[in-house]
Amino acid sequence: MILNRKINKSIIFFYCFFTAYSIIAQEGLRPLNYNINYLYKDLNKAGKEIKSFQNKNTGVTSLQLPFKDDFFYSSTQSYADANLWKSDSSVYINSGHAIAPPSIGVATFDGLNKHGYPYTPNLLNMTQSLPADTLTSRPINLRTVGIQTLQPSDSVALTFYYQARGFGDSPELTDTLLLDFYNPVANVWNTKVWYSRGNSNANINDTIFKRGFVRIDSAYYLQDGFQFRFRNKATTAGDFDHWHLDYVYLNQGRSIIADTTYDDIAFGYVPTPFLRRYSMMPWEQYNPSENIARNTVFIRNNGNNANVNMTYESRMFNQSNALVYSYNGGANPALGLFRYTGWSNEVAHANPAFNYTFAALTDSADFKTKHYIYRSGALPDFFPGNDTVIQFQKFRNYYAYDDGSAEAAYYVSGTGAKIAQKITVNYTDTLRAVRIYFDPVGSLALTQTYTFRLNIWNDGGLQPLNIPMYRDSLRSPKYLNSDFKAVPEYSLTSPLVLSPGNYYVGIQQNAAAGIAIGFDRNLNHMQSLYYDSGNGWTQSSVAGSIMIHPVFGRKIPAPVGIPENNVSDKNNLFFVYPNPANNQITIKGNEKIKGSYKLVNLMGQIIEENKFEESVQVLNTNNIDNGVYFLILRSDNQLVQTQKIIIQH
Repeated sequence: MILNRKINKSIIFFYCFFTAYSIIAQEGLRPLNYNINYLYKDLNKAGKEIKSFQNKNTGVTSLQLPFKDDFFYSSTQSYADANLWKSDSSVYINSGHAIAPPSIGVATFDGLNKHGYPYTPNLLNMTQSLPADTLTSRPINLRTVGIQTLQPSDSVALTFYYQARGFGDSPELTDTLLLDFYNPVANVWNTKVWYSRGNSNANINDTIFKRGFVRIDSAYYLQDGFQFRFRNKATTAGDFDHWHLDYVYLNQGRSIIADTTYDDIAFGYVPTPFLRRYSMMPWEQYNPSENIARNTVFIRNNGNNANVNMTYESRMFNQSNALVYSYNGGANPALGLFRYTGWSNEVAHANPAFNYTFAALTDSADFKTKHYIYRSGALPDFFPGNDTVIQFQKFRNYYAYDDGSAEAAYYVSGTGAKIAQKITVNYTDTLRAVRIYFDPVGSLALTQTYTFRLNIWNDGGLQPLNIPMYRDSLRSPKYLNSDFKAVPEYSLTSPLVLSPGNYYVGIQQNAAAGIAIGFDRNLNHMQSLYYDSGNGWTQSSVAGSIMIHPVFGRKIPAPVGIPENNVSDKNNLFFVYPNPANNQITIKGNEKIKGSYKLVNLMGQIIEENKFEESVQVLNTNNIDNGVYFLILRSDNQLVQTQKIIIQH
């Protein structure tokens, strides 16, 4: 199945979930070539925090035991904590790449540098595994703890949990996660004191975090100034060969057998959005029906007490930082251990009711929610940081299903293939652009020139109609450069006024290999994603959300002097059908009257006009471009009716 290791291997990365190898899938996932979360400031969770975070704590004072980090801060920053790790650390701190981590936040090792770009973008040998990311601790005092001098018999050990692949790319046999120890006596790094290799298969069903235990019993290491570092070897041409690290803990008195659980109740992911269909939507399209009745919160018990009482609460703040909503799930037992029962299934904690209606919005807004868990009793949580998670419910001028991050790239095979994402318009508004994160993937982006068209389809019931209601001009993807501050936006040549209803927004590509689009694997909205590779529309079977963001703005009014639908339908003198129209429009009067019609575009230009004396008039539209028009109907030189017409061939 591995055709050319990284690129071709990743093309079939998703196929084995759903189909035998003899059946070629038409949709799939590939590894990304860049890390979008570092590159686009409108999505970057850290923002200004990144720079300041990387520049602090430059002192040389050694840390004291215990040393522990579970990367709980992943929802607010993308770099490792400079209080614990040195500035040469290049891993990506995130809460989306791992599957079922011990607690929220992991350090991800891949083939990208700390700025989100490939270490070796022009790498020709895709079978080669090269040095990539590092995560280096600050100096640690392993000589003394208080007044005690540490001895080899004090059972000093480092433990950690690690996962290969997760939601990313599977490391192969030549790809390695390694652990090194620094010998402050000899001033040298002793490499490969522990390591784990990848696998010859994709490990698609292996989602378990494995435990690493490394005893430190050498006098060379039991010194002030000891350090340890994790590093990986990967194909450094893109976002390949993922390893995810969590629950790093260094201390004395450790046991490889007994020291395996922690009195820790933890969040595992950021809770799901408060909107039932989207992660984000235009503020002018929101109404209370868009709210979720209950969202999902991921809480687990990492200890050996299956009946620890805990309380879950959340508090929501508006853009002025005023408290607008709170929830208290009460004290209930955190039933079960994570390795056996997964997330807590206590309804009051796992699926809290949401009873807030967002106030009327006139512009972009962010609602910040802080989620808390508290355990009863005198013992504190082992990792208290993972007891709080910050979540943002954002309103912008566009729809988004994804959570603002991408773990893979989605593609559909075939020249002329189509990708469409369903949206619901609640109020008449203007679709004026579409934001799309196109990811150039490996050598495919270097050897082919991709082009596409923006398409808008009407709702055919359970899928898009075959013929688009709007088909834009041919254009090329905008790839990353220093000028991009947001996901690239592609303006419609003619902004499209959409009345309430369901529509499908997407592209038709001209590349047989498929144009890769960023794909979020944490929020699953595959029921709203459709593709057509030449055999008709099919609902996607790939779990996740594509990064296609339809952008809306203020409604474009009818051309000057032309009121839109100025008479209610029941009082209309003329019945106009079909709408949308293909090759003709029929104008049928309620009675035999003399009149005239004009068909004008959104700029007010007359496309066609004529007079009629019969009760039925047929307007040929074969030679009229797809788009939105206004049909102006007059009788006895009086304006009696205007109607918005959509023409699609």
